[in-house]
Amino acid sequence: MTSANVRPCTLRPALKIAGATLASVAGIVGTALGLYAWNNIAFAKRDRQAVTAAGFTEQTHSLPSGTVINYAEGPRNGPAVLLIHAQSSAWESYSPVLPKLARDFHVYAIDVVGHGSSDRTPGRYDIHAIGADVVAFMAEVIDEPVILSGHSSGGLIAAWVAADAPERVSAVLFEDPPFFSTDANRMPQQFNFVDLARPAHEFLAHDAEEDFVSWYIEHNAWTHYFGRGKDHVVKFARNYRRKHPNRPLNFWFLPPSLNKSVRYMHEFDPRFADAFYTFEWQADFDQQKTLEAIQAPSILIHANWNISGEGILEGAMTDDDATRVCAALPNSRLERVDTGHGFHDAKPQLFVDLMHELKTNRPR
Repeated sequence: MTSANVRPCTLRPALKIAGATLASVAGIVGTALGLYAWNNIAFAKRDRQAVTAAGFTEQTHSLPSGTVINYAEGPRNGPAVLLIHAQSSAWESYSPVLPKLARDFHVYAIDVVGHGSSDRTPGRYDIHAIGADVVAFMAEVIDEPVILSGHSSGGLIAAWVAADAPERVSAVLFEDPPFFSTDANRMPQQFNFVDLARPAHEFLAHDAEEDFVSWYIEHNAWTHYFGRGKDHVVKFARNYRRKHPNRPLNFWFLPPSLNKSVRYMHEFDPRFADAFYTFEWQADFDQQKTLEAIQAPSILIHANWNISGEGILEGAMTDDDATRVCAALPNSRLERVDTGHGFHDAKPQLFVDLMHELKTNRPR
């Protein structure tokens, strides 16, 4: 039934126009959503293609201990660089900076034990054993002083290496490492503790659960920000992992920045994170003395941080921590950056520029 004031002959063209408009809008929205989803799914493939095109190859090396280290190596275009990734990550996490670094450096990027395609070494997830593996790798594979960079816990490893084997390190770029906040008296108030260490510990104590990736998505410290959408995220993750147990988890509806945070979790040994919960990882690791022993010039990158309402340090270090680090390092400067924890992903060009600064200032 039509209104007495609206004639069918005038209504029909208007409906056609409205229908065409809605179809166009739906098409635009559909196209935009498709492009958004494609970008969220395809970013890793694009990154890998760029890294391969830059001349990187993936290899393995067996240490005298029998431990196998997986790593990527770029072309010989300059001084050696060694990159040590963050916890629950992998060498591929450096993909945003690898092509540009390869132009002027000879880049090596390793999978830390317990990550990626390197061996799992439960019982040896402490900084002293891990650091010794890195030093052995440097001696046997690189065999020249390196410009060393470590991200997050990789920065702690880099500090141990630089202090223990100063002859093998010409400079260090510390990328937002959790100095002092990982000491036993502060670790329970650190974001990594509530986000990864505690969920890993609880997973290992939970006999009924077999997939750590699914468990982590449900029990980490950030999915609650989705509110009522968290259940959808958890359900999607569980279904994806059941269908693709050997693939990286990939949420088509989440941006690359969030997908990257879980991309390498399927190859991560939760016992590595549990070692932070039990404080085995950092046992007998005097961070102050380690920093004071580093001879090489260094730059400390300090990203954004916050103290939550629950008293949790959301970030790697406070300003006081960063000041204390630079005061302990004999030859260092602070680079304060307005980014989250993943600095080299957020500002890849600045990361490359800082590596060039260290290349210029390193001893020859």
